Amino acid sequence: MSKRTTIKDIAADCGVSLSTVSLVLNNSKRISEKTRARVLESVQRHNYQPNAQARALVSQSSRVISVTVPALEHVFADIYFGEIVSGIYDEASANGYKLLLDIARERFIESKEYLNLFQNRHADGMLFVGASTEDTYLIDFEKEEYPFMLVNHFFPGKSLDFYAVDYADCARLAAEHFLKLGHRSIGLIIGDNTHTGITFRDTFFQQLAEAGIPEADRPWVRGKWDEQSGYVGAEKLLEKNPGLTAIMGGNDRMAIGAMRHLNLLNKRIPEEVSVLGMDDIPASKYVTPGLSSISVDLYRIGLNSCNHILRMIRGEERTCREFVQGNLVERESTGPAPV
Repeated sequence: MSKRTTIKDIAADCGVSLSTVSLVLNNSKRISEKTRARVLESVQRHNYQPNAQARALVSQSSRVISVTVPALEHVFADIYFGEIVSGIYDEASANGYKLLLDIARERFIESKEYLNLFQNRHADGMLFVGASTEDTYLIDFEKEEYPFMLVNHFFPGKSLDFYAVDYADCARLAAEHFLKLGHRSIGLIIGDNTHTGITFRDTFFQQLAEAGIPEADRPWVRGKWDEQSGYVGAEKLLEKNPGLTAIMGGNDRMAIGAMRHLNLLNKRIPEEVSVLGMDDIPASKYVTPGLSSISVDLYRIGLNSCNHILRMIRGEERTCREFVQGNLVERESTGPAPV
């Protein structure tokens, strides 16, 4: 078996340094056309296949982006995380990067693996998708200059970079939609273990309070972002307030769970109770009735987050703290309040 050609072989063949070969392979404009042509001719003649390890030998770059998610059960089967990670993957792959997927389990946190990845040059940047209020250890990145970003999450008052949906604006859209339809008794099912969820809840109820709706007619229950907690949440809301005419789900999965409970009670949607979700996942179009939702492009959030972290890695961007807007998608699950 013939020996595989290495980057060192190409450098020796051309009489140039390893760094020169690396710069040519990375299309750097710092190399003269004459030298570039000589290196590329050698690459072609030896059928050299550059890889991430070869490039890293000189550039100290791993060509790897770490993507970390919370320690949730079956997290990668969740459409929310799946859509975001798909966007990240496509953008990373298009730029010649690989992904290192990890789950923030106890060992990951206690061993400070999230910092070791950078210190041992196993990753050039990190995207943390969907952090919770408990992930305070990530504040360590305030003291570091590593390319790190929160995806669809933020820590209020902290200087951590993020790219996230503007959940305060989404809450205003949702409240305005219900109010426009004449609803005056509106319940909410939402998780309060994320800053985005807390932001949505507080803004949503602020809008309802400013519209003159008393606290008793704007109850809420804690959900876990899945269909079962939406089902149980709707049950609890209706026990508290049997006259409820609208339910807001903090995401579509909880809203769909709420619809299932309403169907069990033979409550007509939306004639008796309107239901609105958040995220506009594909399943929203196919439930009966079709679920109205605040639409956010989770795939695009992942893709754009990856684009920002790549710009940080290349030194083209120093920071990113950006919110993106959602849009109301009206389907059949919301309608005028019953008279």
